[in-house]
Amino acid sequence: MAISVPVAQATVSALPLSQLVSRPYLELLELAPAVSFKAQDFEALRKELAQQRRAEAERLQKEEKDLDARLGELRGQLKSLNKEASRDTEKMAERRQTVHCEILRLEKIRSEKRVEREHGMPVAFDNRLAKADLLEQWPAKKIEVDRFIADGRARERRFGDIEDIGVRKISSDQEKDIKLGEEAVRDMKLYSLMPPELEQKEATAYVRSLAERIAANSDMTVPVKVTVLRSQEINAFAMPGGFLFINTGLLEKVENESELAGVIAHELAHVSARHGAQMLKRARLASLFLQSAQIAAMIATGGVAGIGLYYALQGGFFGLGMVLNLSLLGVNRKFEVEADQLGTQYAWHSGYDPRGFITFFDKMASEKGYVKSASFFRTHPPFFERILSSVSEIEYLPKSEALKMDSTEFREFKQRLADAVKKEASADKKKPALRREPECPAEPEGTTSTSALVPASCGVCLTEE
Repeated sequence: MAISVPVAQATVSALPLSQLVSRPYLELLELAPAVSFKAQDFEALRKELAQQRRAEAERLQKEEKDLDARLGELRGQLKSLNKEASRDTEKMAERRQTVHCEILRLEKIRSEKRVEREHGMPVAFDNRLAKADLLEQWPAKKIEVDRFIADGRARERRFGDIEDIGVRKISSDQEKDIKLGEEAVRDMKLYSLMPPELEQKEATAYVRSLAERIAANSDMTVPVKVTVLRSQEINAFAMPGGFLFINTGLLEKVENESELAGVIAHELAHVSARHGAQMLKRARLASLFLQSAQIAAMIATGGVAGIGLYYALQGGFFGLGMVLNLSLLGVNRKFEVEADQLGTQYAWHSGYDPRGFITFFDKMASEKGYVKSASFFRTHPPFFERILSSVSEIEYLPKSEALKMDSTEFREFKQRLADAVKKEASADKKKPALRREPECPAEPEGTTSTSALVPASCGVCLTEE
């Protein structure tokens, strides 16, 4: 199944290496045999990217320190305000609420900066390095794959018996993982790590039907149990025993059915290979969740217990992907490569274009702004071996003109999903909350930056003019 993507090669191939590594993966696969860069060109690029990464980390760290300073000034204003009288006057109460709102706003920005620096920003640079590696190494790898196929040795690769999917044995005793998965789900709810489920039945039924189709074309021997979580976080993950969780944030982000099929196939591959169960000992389960809850509180507040874990998991991008211990999900370098290869096979065997996962992966890694993609890459860490494994497997698969990219059902689902998320989010605002936060004015779009911070040494500047 040869990879073929129309590319204006004369224009694109003339770009310098530093610009080429910003192009899509599938485009680079087409270009790789046509471009000619020397080993020293790639080495120079890697050094340049390393310097840019250090500079970007320093910039984000400086912004964090500036935010810490402003937050300290605001808390100083509260101390000064508390010395003015034993009880608040109406004007004092207004000033206090204004300070509270600004502290909460800046704490959110501070938390996002931390996530950018520690998780999101490294992904962006790792992704560019992976693209440089692909340009350098894919031509030789493609020749090797073609030679294996021509020599009749394609089935000698690991998991090369693709015609036996569903009959071959990838792992034994998947059934033993069901209880482990049930305990994990119960503990997530116990520690308030579980966002609410999407209530729209038709949208959930579509996701469940797609997952069941892929499971039926996989090596799973346990039924898939799908839960759609109403969370802005762009993520999906599988627990041992076939428990699949997909966030509405991810469902809103995928652009066609093959992308969603690719994500689901990858997650079910972890279940088939029992990756989570291999890494997790039952005795450690409760301690992992307790540790996750503590980490979540720190991520949400930047080290200051103020906003609360519940609110952090309900809104923004601080979701389960940012707090789950990856041992629980079976995430490590070897297992991710295996899941990519098996997931590619399962998407193909289910009738979908297996390039969908690569395009989604690439899109997430190339997002403007690091925070949105940070959670996805916490549970799907990027590195070159993953892309090489996926594209090599695509080359090995038999050619087919009937592979699906999209469907009418997917388009209808996307519309239902958008309506449901909006409706259910609106209904949430009317429900009683565990903690009442100050009623703060809504932030205009795109204002989460340090440019609109409260002026320094301004003990009374929050009063009305």
